[in-house]
Amino acid sequence: MSSASPPPSLTAEGTAEYRRRVKDAADALLGHLSAPPTVAILHDAGLPSPLDEATTAQTCPLSEIPHLPAAEGVLRAGTVDGASVVTLPQPTHLYDGASARTVAFPVRMLATAGLDALLLVGTAAPAAPSVDPGDVLLLTDHINFQGQNPLVGPNVADWGPRFPDMTTPYAPSLRHVAEERARDTGLSLRKGIYLARLGPEGETSAERRMAQRLGADAVGAGLVPEVLAARHMAVPVLALALLEPPSAPAAPAPRSRLRRFLRELPAPVASAPALS
Repeated sequence: MSSASPPPSLTAEGTAEYRRRVKDAADALLGHLSAPPTVAILHDAGLPSPLDEATTAQTCPLSEIPHLPAAEGVLRAGTVDGASVVTLPQPTHLYDGASARTVAFPVRMLATAGLDALLLVGTAAPAAPSVDPGDVLLLTDHINFQGQNPLVGPNVADWGPRFPDMTTPYAPSLRHVAEERARDTGLSLRKGIYLARLGPEGETSAERRMAQRLGADAVGAGLVPEVLAARHMAVPVLALALLEPPSAPAAPAPRSRLRRFLRELPAPVASAPALS
């Protein structure tokens, strides 16, 4: 069962304990899978898994993975056009009161389990006049206004460098794959910059104007801790955000289009030049 013990502190001893918990979770995950994951899709809990009954070979309640925080929901695993895929809902967020390390825990677990590429899928509010509710935003960069970072504290050298380069947080090769698949499937995919806030409240009018002036196309309260942890561990990242105001979730049609599009991505992502 998932542990409810307090998160380890930001000390050498706490970091060693955190690393041990990540390893325990990764070992438990691999015990539930028939093959190590090639591609993982970590999605907002309000969005459905792109794997359906036909492509799901194994399921695992998140509560059965030790130390996974706020473990509700189900992990699904299967093979899509030859790619080994796992999908799971993000179990917790900064606005739930979790630390950035805790939010990044699923990514650390997946990377330790041998992940080759990470697809992050969230929701965000439109900020720029060039994007509209219902659009899907392909993240090209981000601005971190969350005030928290999962890399704070002692560094685990086996995971990555003390000062990882974030010049290109979202892999150009994976963005190219997404754009090609979007053209092939007829999905209107917008490209843009994501501004991350702590949340959970929606931004004020002044904050929206600030986001626009800073060059952001959308504003949300997730994704960035996961991106930082993945890039620290040299895992290529592709991130998408369904644009919808917090007070008005998108209609079923945009969510269905996004789910269909996500089913098209694992195989070309797995064979992208950066991963081969």
